Amino acid sequence: MKDTSKTTEGMSAANGKTQGKRDNGGYAPEFRDLYHSFFEFAPEAMGVTDPETGLILDVNKAFEAWSGYTREELLGKSTVELGFWVHEEDRRAIIQRLCETEYVEGIELDWKNAKGDVKRLLFSARLIDTPRGKLVLSIGKDITERKNMERVLRESERRLSDIIEFLPDATFVIDREGIVIAWNRAMEEMSGVSKKDMIGKSDHVYAIPFYGRRRKLLIDMVGEVDENDDSKYIYVKRNGHTIYAEAFTEALYGGKGACLWGTAAALLDEHGNRVGAIESIRDITEHSMAEEKLRSSYEELRRLSAHIEEVRENERAAISRELHDVLGQILAVINMDLRWLNKKIPAHEKELLGKVAAALTLVKQATRTIQKVSSGLRPVVLDDFGLAAAVDHALKEFRDQTGITTSLIISGLVTDVGKDTSIALYRIFQEALTNVMRHSGATRVEVSLQVEGDDIQLMVRDNGRGISKQQISDWNSLGILGMRERVSFIGGRIDITGSSGAGTCITVDLPLKRTEAK
Repeated sequence: MKDTSKTTEGMSAANGKTQGKRDNGGYAPEFRDLYHSFFEFAPEAMGVTDPETGLILDVNKAFEAWSGYTREELLGKSTVELGFWVHEEDRRAIIQRLCETEYVEGIELDWKNAKGDVKRLLFSARLIDTPRGKLVLSIGKDITERKNMERVLRESERRLSDIIEFLPDATFVIDREGIVIAWNRAMEEMSGVSKKDMIGKSDHVYAIPFYGRRRKLLIDMVGEVDENDDSKYIYVKRNGHTIYAEAFTEALYGGKGACLWGTAAALLDEHGNRVGAIESIRDITEHSMAEEKLRSSYEELRRLSAHIEEVRENERAAISRELHDVLGQILAVINMDLRWLNKKIPAHEKELLGKVAAALTLVKQATRTIQKVSSGLRPVVLDDFGLAAAVDHALKEFRDQTGITTSLIISGLVTDVGKDTSIALYRIFQEALTNVMRHSGATRVEVSLQVEGDDIQLMVRDNGRGISKQQISDWNSLGILGMRERVSFIGGRIDITGSSGAGTCITVDLPLKRTEAK
């Protein structure tokens, strides 16, 4: 075994005999301590070995920490004896390379420490000339954690790739340069373009299967706000780094075209920087057609319901007029005749006078009943004086009948309200008052009619026990259902809110004049 007492000299290749002079292959003595410090405190594991015997002549602190052995345990022993080599072929390959080129750089290999833990090292070695002859200086960097992270990253990328590949929606991914890096099976089926023909392509080539030309797709609009781009889509919604859109693509499926729903999102690194984007596309052609049929059916139903309601209101108006104009007049004549007869009957005909008085009472009761029924069917005041007057009249009758305190605020040109809107608001108003009387236990009702622009708003608020959410959503509640139907016919909005002990508020917004559906 060679002498190992001058390991520092072997490492630094310095003989230190004459200051300012160099020996053959050595260094000036004044640099000897500097090189020794560099060796001792280097972050990488460093060791010096005898190329002939393979014995370890010196190691630094990093080598001790990595190996799990002390310097004393290492010196004078070989790497084979210590069991460092996991793969014998690695050792032989390095020795052969050193013999041929005198250096080895950046070789990855597995070494085993004192605990038996296998570590991945980035290994370099070089033959150096020293006064004692050639020695081997080895440097090893523990890259185990880095390799594990790379492995985890590869596995993550593979899992992500598998997920993208088998997504049911057509999906593709581009990097920050706009180059396609993923094109899944569903996208191949939808576009008719294979993965091998699209991966690596850029310059918006991925738009050609959809539009027959190069152009921006949703994936290119992530993080951008361009109204011109937005206008190319039927519907666009942005939410941070994600964008949703609906569009018709005329070139898809051999020129048949399709209605598509797309979702695109930015791909960000750990620092929040955009490194690419992903887009998923779904063919919603059948869904859109079904929606269109549903909309058409709904509009047809709406027109039919509006017509039925119009016929119903006309019938109510006709019956109201018949009651008021015919039956009312008949009762008025009978009342006059009975009063005339009452004057003609002698005072001593008390029985006959009693019968006439009873008949007058019945006629009076019948007249009031007819007036009440006629007003319920179609209040004359609504037709003759308009919505505001009808609401005011009905609210006063409600106050007189129930004893509940009422208030009414009217603002704007309430006189310029269409017939359909007036009837709908009045009927909703009637239903609201009926609900207050029957269910609320209120002591006060506030009503407002306000015209703003092309809309009119009716608000009815009470201080009663309050309607619950369950009651609001209960489709068995015919009163609420009727309100909603009337609002729907006109094309307006209704909002019903309430809370326990805080009352109920019904707010209705309708256009001043209903526009007939085409």
